[in-house]
Amino acid sequence: MERLPVEYAVLGALLSGPAHGYELKRRLNSGLGPIWHIAQSQLYSVLSRLEREGLVKGRLESQGARPPRRVFSLTPAGERAFWEWATSPVRHAREVRIELLAKLYFLRRHAPDRVPELLSAQAERLARLRDRLSQRKALPTDDPVLARLTLDFRLTLLSALLSWLEEAKVQLQKEVPDV
Repeated sequence: MERLPVEYAVLGALLSGPAHGYELKRRLNSGLGPIWHIAQSQLYSVLSRLEREGLVKGRLESQGARPPRRVFSLTPAGERAFWEWATSPVRHAREVRIELLAKLYFLRRHAPDRVPELLSAQAERLARLRDRLSQRKALPTDDPVLARLTLDFRLTLLSALLSWLEEAKVQLQKEVPDV
């Protein structure tokens, strides 16, 4: 089943341990805030869907005189789904800004030894895409100037992403992840 990146981010936030909705929102904001925003209502919708699919498990936790709150934890299936996603390169260049950066965030915290492998796999995927596109003269459209400009844009973007990935490898090899 195809999942949204936010679903995997919620699974990744639960790697640190069980949490209620507000704690999960805090975890996501503190780590992924510069990358994306998740509304509290969206978070609860995602948690509900993940629970229905058996990837998280919710339980009620007493709060004394206050109403009980629902605390969520990862199931083994949820953890497997998360790791499969986190260690796979994104398919398209447009997914690098949000999805790849989220994967790097979680890997740096929970499996830093797997970061170089992901970056290499991502570079290979983008290089193959660049090589395929560079064989074309233009993209299919009835505006030949726009077709060439669009192809040039995509090739330039892929080259920039490949350069960024190489620089990221160098920088991340020098640093110890913040935990």
